[in-house]
Amino acid sequence: MRAAAALALGLAAALAGCGDARTPVPDVTTTAAPGQARSAEFPKQGVRFEAPSLWRLVPGAAPLVATVVSGRATVAIWRYPRTEPLPRTHSQLVAARTALLGAAKQRDPTFKATATRITRVGGAPAVVVRGSETVGGQPRLVRSTHVYAAAAEVVVDAYAPPALFAGVDRAVFAPLSASLRVGRPR
Repeated sequence: MRAAAALALGLAAALAGCGDARTPVPDVTTTAAPGQARSAEFPKQGVRFEAPSLWRLVPGAAPLVATVVSGRATVAIWRYPRTEPLPRTHSQLVAARTALLGAAKQRDPTFKATATRITRVGGAPAVVVRGSETVGGQPRLVRSTHVYAAAAEVVVDAYAPPALFAGVDRAVFAPLSASLRVGRPR
C-alpha cells in the first residue's frame, strides 16, 4: 500500500513538471534600451568609459579591451600600442584620417565614408569616421572613433544595421565614444 502511494506521488510529481508551458527563448535580435550609464574600467589597458547598463559588457583579450552588445548592435573597444609618434597637429590628424579611410576601403571594398571629423576625446586628439560597410555579409552603418593617447591608438568601433543605427548612435554609440578616457596601462 505504501509502495503504491509512493509510486502515485512520484508519478504525480513527475507529471506536474510536464506540460505545455515552455521556457521562452531570449530575443537576441532586439536591441535593448541603454538604461543608466555605468562605469566600465579596464586599468590594465588604461581605458575607461561609460557603458549602457542594460547592454552586455564582455571583457576581451588584447588588443580587444571589451565589447558592449545588445541585439544586433555592437561596440568593440580596441587598444593598439604604438611606438611611432602619435598624430597631434591638425595636419598629422588629416594624414591619419586619410590613412584610416584607405585602410577601411582595403579591408572592406564595400566601405563608403559618409562623414569624418577631427576632434578631441577626453582631451586627446581623435578622428571619427562614419560610414557604411559589410560585417559578416550583412550591411552595417559604423561610427569608428580613433583616439591617440598614452602611446596607443584606442579605437571604438560601433556598428548596427542601417534601420537601427540612428537610434543606437544617438542613445549609445556617441555618448560611449565621448566618455572614453585613455591613460597609461597599469
